[in-house]
Amino acid sequence: MSWRDELRPPSFRGVPFRIEANTRFGGRRGFTYEFAKSERSLDEDLGRRVTRVVVSAYVIGDDYTDQAEALEDALNREGGGTLILPTLGSMFMRPDAPFSRIETREQGGIARFEISFVDAGGSTSQLFTENTQAAANTAASTLSDDTDLSAGNDTDWL
Repeated sequence: MSWRDELRPPSFRGVPFRIEANTRFGGRRGFTYEFAKSERSLDEDLGRRVTRVVVSAYVIGDDYTDQAEALEDALNREGGGTLILPTLGSMFMRPDAPFSRIETREQGGIARFEISFVDAGGSTSQLFTENTQAAANTAASTLSDDTDLSAGNDTDWL
């Protein structure tokens, strides 16, 4: 099967569009330590970068304004949605930056879009699990009370 047979029709949140180009960004995050008066360095791997995709899209036809409005509505909706691209497949993404809609006098019946997306796979609720400082303070206060009780008082030692 050739790559052409595997192309998928592009859409975001079920709203179809055509595509001029797409670019995916990824890789690893890192920090390089450089030491003064030394030829040495140390590299620290900080994990995978969040996947980003930039899409040059367009809608065309007699009803291009309706298509463009539908795409804008999908882009302005809160949260992530399913982005399908011809060669990259299906991804759960959200618009990352302001998008642009370009219409020109020379090219009637077409609206072009430049759209940046970022991976929306996680949620902030996964980042915050337990308030460890409050748990430590509670444990310390309980321990302090128990210590006072077990130590007795001055007359117990006479």
